[in-house]
Amino acid sequence: MSSDNSDPLSSSRIKNFINSIKKTFTGSSSDFDADVYEQLDPRRKEMIDGVITLSELNAKDIMIPRVDMVAVDAGTELKALVKIIIEAGHSRLPVYDETVDNITGILYVKDLIKLLSEKPKKFSLKKLLHEPFFVPETMPLDELLVEFKGRQLHLAVVVDEYGGVGGIVTMEDILEVIVGDINDEYDTEELPEIEKKGTSTWEADSRMLIADFNDELGLNIPTEDFDTIGGFVFDLFGRVPEKDETVKYGNISFKIKEIEGTKIIRITVTISRQK
Repeated sequence: MSSDNSDPLSSSRIKNFINSIKKTFTGSSSDFDADVYEQLDPRRKEMIDGVITLSELNAKDIMIPRVDMVAVDAGTELKALVKIIIEAGHSRLPVYDETVDNITGILYVKDLIKLLSEKPKKFSLKKLLHEPFFVPETMPLDELLVEFKGRQLHLAVVVDEYGGVGGIVTMEDILEVIVGDINDEYDTEELPEIEKKGTSTWEADSRMLIADFNDELGLNIPTEDFDTIGGFVFDLFGRVPEKDETVKYGNISFKIKEIEGTKIIRITVTISRQK
């Protein structure tokens, strides 16, 4: 790694980088021009707006939160590891020692595939790991993109103000800010955040913000202790619920539609209108 990559990123370097991307779309050798911008088709405008937005967002804004991360323990046996990889469909996985707050490396699935092709007598996950790249949750996305480019990396571990792991952010996450959602062969069609299923029944994503949930259904569920409807429902159960289990809050019934391990995925909500 060159010394230039380890130096703090100057504002001029970031500006030049953004201008170089703008230049790609405008075809102009000069700095970005408002008149040129107005003549572009809507799709190119959207992409340039995305580039500009990078400096306004930080890693925390787009990271995959800790609760949604797929990570593996360093002591995971080969058979279990392969199962996790197949189910997750990711090309890179964080690996931790005892706790997710102690991420010791990143597994590149391609390295594991290469190893398996050699039919080793012994398997050591630790020997396959790449050094993790940690970034603060406040790092602006334009700076992170330059770091990814300079370090030739595609994944960073996001650390919160207390030193704990808040989540991960990938190169794909940043590019989606510019060009919109990128679907690969592992992506499935995303269900709506909330969907009406009957006269008084809805199906909701557990990650839906309680404030949005209240607005959508005209409810007044408290927002002081939890941000998402999934966290609120989990607390109502007081334990890890099972699929099809139901819990009530006043005249609202919450039924677990889908759950993976300890994580609630989808919830069926039924409201009994009070007479």
